Order: sequence, then C-alpha cells, then structure tokens
Amino acid sequence: MTNTLNLLLLVGASMSVAIGYWGPDLPPGPYCGKRGTRQCCNDRQDSCSHEILSTLCYCDQFCNRSRVHDDCCPDYEEVCLGISPPPNPITKPCRYNNKFYPPGEKVKQGCNECECVIQSDRPEEVQWSCEQDVCLISEDVINGVNYGNEKWRAANYSEFYGKKLKDGIKYKLGTFPLTVETKRMGSIRYDKNIVYPNEFDCRTKWRDYISPVIDQGWCGSDWAVTIATVVSDRFAIQSNGMEKILLSPQTLLSCNRRYQRGCDGGHIDAAWNYVREDGLLDDNCFPYEAKVTKCPVKPKSDNLPIFCTPSVPERTTRYKVGPPGKLKKELDIMYDIMESGPVHAVMTVYQDFFHYRDGVYRHTRYGDNQLQGLHSVRIVGWGENRGDKYWIVANSWGREWGIDGYFHIARGENESGIESFVVTVLSDVINAKK
Repeated sequence: MTNTLNLLLLVGASMSVAIGYWGPDLPPGPYCGKRGTRQCCNDRQDSCSHEILSTLCYCDQFCNRSRVHDDCCPDYEEVCLGISPPPNPITKPCRYNNKFYPPGEKVKQGCNECECVIQSDRPEEVQWSCEQDVCLISEDVINGVNYGNEKWRAANYSEFYGKKLKDGIKYKLGTFPLTVETKRMGSIRYDKNIVYPNEFDCRTKWRDYISPVIDQGWCGSDWAVTIATVVSDRFAIQSNGMEKILLSPQTLLSCNRRYQRGCDGGHIDAAWNYVREDGLLDDNCFPYEAKVTKCPVKPKSDNLPIFCTPSVPERTTRYKVGPPGKLKKELDIMYDIMESGPVHAVMTVYQDFFHYRDGVYRHTRYGDNQLQGLHSVRIVGWGENRGDKYWIVANSWGREWGIDGYFHIARGENESGIESFVVTVLSDVINAKK
C-alpha cells in the first residue's frame, strides 16, 4: 500500500508532463493497456516497454521517477494507477440554425464570418465571434425604399447576397477620385438656343450603333468599361456605321498600367490619355476577362497586332480619340449627346444604389451612407415622367441589374454628382459613309 501511495503521489505531480513530453504527433494507443497483455510493473523492468515515436515508453514504476526523467507511456496513469484524465471543460458546442459546431468551426451569417471560440475567462463556455462589416444587400434599404414614398423601386440581387458593402464599393465601382488638375479642366459651352425634345435615346436614333451593357464582374474596372463603350459608340456614329465595332476594356485593364491599379481601380484622366495616345484594340481580338492579363501590344507602338482584323481595310492603327472635353451644364450635356452620342459621367454611389430596380433614382437616407465611391457610367439619353426629368444611363453590372442593365437618375439636379464631371470626345475614324 505504501509503495502504491508513493507512486500515486509521484505520478500525480507529473500528469501534465507526460502529454507534453511526447508532443502532438502521438500515435494512437493503447500502450500499457494493450488488449490481453496489460503491463504494469513494479520497480524497474526494461522489458515493460512499448515502441512510441521511434523510441520506447515504459509501464513500470521507475518510469516517472522525476519531472525531468518522465518516460512513461501516455496511458500509464489511467491503466496502471487508475487515474482518469481530467474531463474536457467544454460541455456545450456553439449552435447555429439548429446545428452544433465545436470550437474552431466557422459559419457565415449574411456577409460576415463567425467562429466558435472558447471564452478566455470561462473555458467551459463557448460563443460565436463574428465580423461586423456592413453587408451589400440590406432588407432595411429594400423596405425603406419600397415603402417610403420614393420614386424608384429596390430589389434584392442574388449576385450581391453574401457580399460586403466595402467589397461592392471596391470591386463594382473602381473610379479613383479626380485629381486637382482634372477638376480644374475648363468646360465646353454650346449655349444653343434650340428646343430640346422631352425624350431622346441614342439607342433609338442610332439603332445598332450603341454598345451593349457589359458586366464588369468583381473587378473595379468601371472606368475601363465605360471609356471603351463610349469610344465604341462614337466610332460607329461618327463613321456612319463604317467602323461599327465593340472596343476592348481589357486594353485599358492590361496595358494602361502606369498610375493605374487594374481591378483595384483607375484614374479616368490617365485612361483617356492612353486611348488618345496609344488607342484601343477591339474586343474580338482582346476579349474582356475581368482581370489583369498580359498586354499583347508593344509599348509606344500604335499598330494593330497581326492577329486583329481591322473593321475597315484602311485601318492599320489602334482605335484612338482626340482630346477629351468636359461638360457640366444640363443643356450642354444634352446637346452633345444629341449630336455626337453617349458620354462618360462620374457619379457617387451609396449603398442604396446597389438595390436599384426601376424608377427615377435619387439617393435616400436608407442604409449605410458612410461608405461610398465614385462610379463611371455612360449617359445615352434622357426622358421625363409626369414632369420628373431623368437621364438614361448604362451601368456596367450586367443586364440582370436595373432596367436591362440601365437606370434612370434625376436630371438637372446633379443627383449623386452625375452632372459634375461629364466627358465628351471625338473618335479618330478613317472615313465615313455618306
């Protein structure tokens, strides 16, 4: 009895050492408790051992002679001394949607990831630790707009569900803030004393000349998509269809790398300068991929690559434009569109805009109004509904969003800054049909 008591005291002092001694890569037992060959020996018996981690562990009394020399088998205390391992203090797992998750497991609640963690001050308790980011889609926004006497309707888009608002701002927009020099650019004034129609749509006047809506994907390339489609439209219009072609946003995304950040955003002034000096390729020979790829053209060379078929036989160079100009007044924007085609506008986007379905958009108080970003869009015309004037604008989020990819936004009010900076340009066509 005395020997057993002494052995218990000695082993009890070293219970935690045995586990740490063998490390986390411990092969599964049992050792001392092997079925049919239970070995628990008194004193020192070298034969009372088992292989473990390329060495031996022991099931004799001598194995736990001190903390420094503890080479007992991991199950020695339980098998030979009857000392059960301490119970796991965690008694309850985390629960979510009627399912249970052990510590370390993760689930997604909306757009935020939650992890089941053990409370530091109460190791017997667990709780969910969740990210706290604002989600892109909000039921509060949808209900607020649809039941709040607004002049537009909101919808829940499945593409946006589970996404964070900050990611929507970064990857569904992409236009960087304008530089001071760009903001100071002088505005073009037409001051035409004419009667403007209540409705005008480039898609009607120049049927088949206007580029389709493009989905930029989860890539902050609105600047590239908008510029490429505006230039495409104007090549077709100014050439009377002779150079009807869809130009490649990928040219800007992959080749216009100076001062730009690809899918993380770009400066519109640098992009327009690139189109002016270097030119674009057409989308057939350099399709849009919503990511930065290898540029297929040499720097400082405006020749068409041999793998690109020109829209007209005379063309040997890439598609360029003249110096871009700035429009700011409502009537000047209307006149330019009516004479030359769609224009490039920059607007501010808030959370509620992502929910737009139809109607005349005006920014509301609903949703998070702290996170915002600049967005490049293409104005193709205007209209009026019971005295409520609006612009007709092509977005770059695919045709499932909005009105077949378009939206209407209040006109003449500089709503969301859409009339603050509008770009017009002339395309460098080869010649035009008469």
